[in-house]
Amino acid sequence: MITWDGIKEVFFAVGSLAGVFAFVRPWVESRAAKDLERVSHVKAVVDVQQLVDLEVSVYSSRSIYSSHLYPFSRLTHETETNRDEVRFSGPMGRELRAELDALLDAYRRFREYIQVPEWEPGEIVYDDGTRVDVWQFNKSAFEDEAGIPRDYADHLHEASRIAVEMRKAFYRFQIVSDTHLFEMPFARWLLPRKFKQMGVEAADTSP
Repeated sequence: MITWDGIKEVFFAVGSLAGVFAFVRPWVESRAAKDLERVSHVKAVVDVQQLVDLEVSVYSSRSIYSSHLYPFSRLTHETETNRDEVRFSGPMGRELRAELDALLDAYRRFREYIQVPEWEPGEIVYDDGTRVDVWQFNKSAFEDEAGIPRDYADHLHEASRIAVEMRKAFYRFQIVSDTHLFEMPFARWLLPRKFKQMGVEAADTSP
């Protein structure tokens, strides 16, 4: 049976929580705003179209512009040196850093594929004289003793799969950054649903 005293206790608890929220809200908003500046920095460094193009560049054209890799090398350096530009500290800081780390971990694994001898640094010269540095697939690196290339398709498939991981991690980073202030306390439950709806849930790495 609901009593008046019980109702008063509920209102008192709600009022207390509202008071606490009102007290900490300026601090939370300030930290969140600072993290949004850091998010803007990351988004400015990463060219989304170049990121999308990586998968096609690996599997279809088998030629990757070196400049498409520079943003991730830059962000890797900034995280390793704990630069302020990537030092997320607001209410969604842990989630933002987790997705940035997922992106850069995928990039590290991606570069384990895109390197000599499987890929060779080269240059493309266009008709107007423009020169562009590239990494070009070296099929001969997979030749056996008889000169027959083997398993190169598996290499390309895995490299392109990891490129997709990079793209999904960046999309998750964007989704986290769009979390509304009033959604933040429930982010643990809301974010997995949003990731699933967008088809960018993290891969299951459990044994």
